[in-house]
Amino acid sequence: MKSSTVCIHVQPEFLPKVKELGYKYKVSDQFGPEEIDVFVEDVPYEMFDGTYQDPDEVLCEFYNIDYSYVNNIELA
Repeated sequence: MKSSTVCIHVQPEFLPKVKELGYKYKVSDQFGPEEIDVFVEDVPYEMFDGTYQDPDEVLCEFYNIDYSYVNNIELA
């Protein structure tokens, strides 16, 4: 299965952590005030113990991105 690149749009306050984590990013103002577009590979979504978990939250947890800073997530 081919992996897909995902763009996670985060608030600018999260930029120091993005730099610390070493992720590819760019500064964008596409959706209003400045935000940071972080580019990562998508991860497969799987059910865990038969309970639903938000795939966006699972993705952010996998990449150690604080979901409270996320504005939007989309395929890049």
